[in-house]
Amino acid sequence: MAAPIVARSGFADGISAEQEQDANSALTELDKGLRSGKIGVQCEAIVKFPRLFEKYPFPILINSALLKIADVYRMGNNFIRLCILRVVQQSEKHLDKILNVDEFLRRIFGVIHSNDPIARAITIRTLGSIASIIPEKKNVHHSIILALDSHDAVEVEASIFAADKFSENSKTFSATICGKMIVMLSGLATPVEMKMKLIPSLRHMHHDADTAAKAFAVCESLLEGYPAQNFVILTLNTMTQLAVHSLVNMSSHASRLLSILNSDLRHGVHLTCLRNLRLLARSGPHHWQANNVEDVAELLVKTSSPQLKIQAVCVLNAICSSVAVKLLPFNTVNKVLGVSRQFCYSENVSLASKAIRLVTEIARSKRCVEDVPGEAVSAIQTFLILSSDGGDEDNPHLKSVLRAAVDLSTMDSAIAAAFVDTLSNMLSFASGSVAEVICEALTAIGEKSPETLQPAVTTMLTCLHKWASTGLDSKCVQVQLCTLVFQAARESLIPMDVLTSLRVVVDKSALWQMYRIARQAMRYGQYSIAEFIFSDLAYKVASEHFYNWLLGLRHVCTAQLRLLDLQSNGFNILPCLANAIDSYQRALVSLKAASTPAFPLEFQCEYVRLRVMWLSSLRLLILTCNTFWSSPPPAIATAQASTNGQEGTKWTQVTQQLEKCVQKCQETGQKISGLYWASFDADPASLTSIMLLQQGCDCIKSAISTIISTVNTGQSTLGERQFLGHLEGAGSERSMQSVLHKISKDLDALLPENSKCSEKNHKLIDFLSGSAVSLVQANLGFPRFFFQTLQSTTVKLAISPQSSSSGEPVLIRADTSLTLKVEGVIQKGERPSLFRSVHAVNVTVTTNIISRAPTQHPSHKQSTEKTSIQLSQTVEPQHEYFSTSFILPFHTLGVHSVLLEAAIVDKNGACWKTGPRATLNVKSYDDSIQRQAQSRSRPAPPVHSAAAAVASVSHQ
Repeated sequence: MAAPIVARSGFADGISAEQEQDANSALTELDKGLRSGKIGVQCEAIVKFPRLFEKYPFPILINSALLKIADVYRMGNNFIRLCILRVVQQSEKHLDKILNVDEFLRRIFGVIHSNDPIARAITIRTLGSIASIIPEKKNVHHSIILALDSHDAVEVEASIFAADKFSENSKTFSATICGKMIVMLSGLATPVEMKMKLIPSLRHMHHDADTAAKAFAVCESLLEGYPAQNFVILTLNTMTQLAVHSLVNMSSHASRLLSILNSDLRHGVHLTCLRNLRLLARSGPHHWQANNVEDVAELLVKTSSPQLKIQAVCVLNAICSSVAVKLLPFNTVNKVLGVSRQFCYSENVSLASKAIRLVTEIARSKRCVEDVPGEAVSAIQTFLILSSDGGDEDNPHLKSVLRAAVDLSTMDSAIAAAFVDTLSNMLSFASGSVAEVICEALTAIGEKSPETLQPAVTTMLTCLHKWASTGLDSKCVQVQLCTLVFQAARESLIPMDVLTSLRVVVDKSALWQMYRIARQAMRYGQYSIAEFIFSDLAYKVASEHFYNWLLGLRHVCTAQLRLLDLQSNGFNILPCLANAIDSYQRALVSLKAASTPAFPLEFQCEYVRLRVMWLSSLRLLILTCNTFWSSPPPAIATAQASTNGQEGTKWTQVTQQLEKCVQKCQETGQKISGLYWASFDADPASLTSIMLLQQGCDCIKSAISTIISTVNTGQSTLGERQFLGHLEGAGSERSMQSVLHKISKDLDALLPENSKCSEKNHKLIDFLSGSAVSLVQANLGFPRFFFQTLQSTTVKLAISPQSSSSGEPVLIRADTSLTLKVEGVIQKGERPSLFRSVHAVNVTVTTNIISRAPTQHPSHKQSTEKTSIQLSQTVEPQHEYFSTSFILPFHTLGVHSVLLEAAIVDKNGACWKTGPRATLNVKSYDDSIQRQAQSRSRPAPPVHSAAAAVASVSHQ
């Protein structure tokens, strides 16, 4: 098996090289267990295969292992077959990696002819479990249909299971079995229990309209012929799933469910109808008619059952939370709003929370002329006050209402301020889990509207001291309250009295909570408290890697504090910049020392290195501006400029240095862009932070280019100033957004001035120097991805052929081509696809010649030879596996390098350069040249021997 190449995105759990090398040995050990004569040893080996497949998910191993299992299945007893059935079901996503499907099927299918009905039943279930790879095998279809007529109940149940699986995967089988199922469901000879097992299979009869219509017709007849509650519930659930997949009967099925609600009096049937209506509303809300929505609203008023009311509100919520609410008439929306108002203050907590959620969705849709947001705010505040002293059982409902509050806060800052006031007052007497969810809601509001938190800082500090002094189990609450204080500061410096209070609280916290508080402080630009904590924590860990990690974070905070000192010591900017860069370099060294194979800290090291490049670029710009003042142009340059009539020529020395600054900023911006597109697992806020840093590079680069053009020609071009017109001010005065907006605005105001050229140039250089200082002072927090990876994605590649263990290149004749096969798997963490998911993988192969081989024809035109080739393919993974091949020609004799690189493509088509990379050396040779070289290397027969032989003959 080809050795895999691993690329980790973030902190993905990697597999060591030793573990990678024992794949074949693990398979060998399991093979020994399969060949054992003891059933217990065989079963133990069989049940270990799913874990082996998860650890080494490559087709070569999986194909070999499953073929061995199929042999054991054919020769073993029923218990072993049952164990193999479980293995197949647990390894469903790896089945498409079987290379010899026909051979695998042949070994399994042979047992279907056994006289043992249990063996046949297990075999039929096994065939159903592998239906995804054999959907159109006619002999299997025939065996399943025959088994439906068996007299053995176990075999019939197995055939129903297999029929359900094949109907899901095969259009042909579903059309064939549909008639058989209709006959069995309609016939009186089929027991009711068997009919109830057959009905769920009809949900897969959606591959064509005719089959779906037949399935709907038989379900309708079953509803009329079998009025038992469990039968009706099962049939309605099947019809709903069939309607969702077929898409053509959703509107009519919704009307059918509403009519059953009015005609059937059984409570269980009502609940089933409302749950199915909710599923229809989620899957196709645009299929709903206005009268159907009004019917649900009327049912909500008429029914006296709290459960039915809750389900009805959930149905309306599903419709109003989608875009379909825009299609409903105003009268219908007003009717739904009027009904939901009645239950916002209900004694039933669940009903009240869902009604409040419904009013919130209507308010966000803006489909009513009334003050719906005000009503929603009043209802939410009332609910929060009344439920603040509730127990843990009310937490889900409290969270639902708080989500509604957060959603409403995005509509208006006044609404956000009202909720902050209410929630901060509740914190004074809240405790336990209630305090945690309130803090979570406040942090969510503060993320969007941090200015609304400032009036509540005093209350938050009071709560912090209370929680710290009482010693209650309030670890999460302390971290969240500190986060709220950091958010309220809005990247500005925290006052000294507040900072002192925070330090008192931190000293009373546990070590892990101290680290979490410091981490949040770095995220929101509060480096003073973070440095205080990291300086203390660095000497309280036992691991050398943890020590270096904390030491690196402390150096980062020290560097940022050096930059913040510029606010009061502006004249010392260059020494402060030098000290900050030095601290960042120390941090980079510590972070590299903290790296391990499992946690390589690639993003962290690269991000710190880019901060160093960014500060170095600004330092170079400030030095260039100082040169303008300290080294004025010589008199000869001024005279030549006056003679030529080109005022800008006397500033040639300065413009050349400014062009170097442009190149430095452009290089830094490209590196930051590369880091952005390598961070596939980063959260959106972290990507925004990286983008802000890149925009800073682009902004100052565009400003320098504009000023160079103005100095040289007296006017700036639109292309150089095009970037500066799209920035918006946001956040505090010292945030990166505000600084970029101010730079753009000041330059736009400065360029149209009609002052003298020399005066204008001085003002422009002053502007550049001031802009660089502002960017240095901009308080940009560290992204969350620097500390946490919320989703994890790992790409593993295996290429063949590969170089030998000694490093010798792969040999290939020059008149042939090399077939390079690339296989890969995508491994995900505990929370896959949290922010973005893998839609495809782009594989790029680039070949370059390393050294040419000597040729026999020196007159050959080497200039026309194509020595470099780049090929690219995009493949969509199936069950987290992908495979592709490349045909690579190597017509030029010599040693070539092959570079293989993989990139992830998300659903939006964006290509993320996550890697991994692999290299392969190939040696191209020519047989004819080698034969000529060998013939020349053979020693020629000595001439004097032949002459002596002739002489001897003549002498005789």
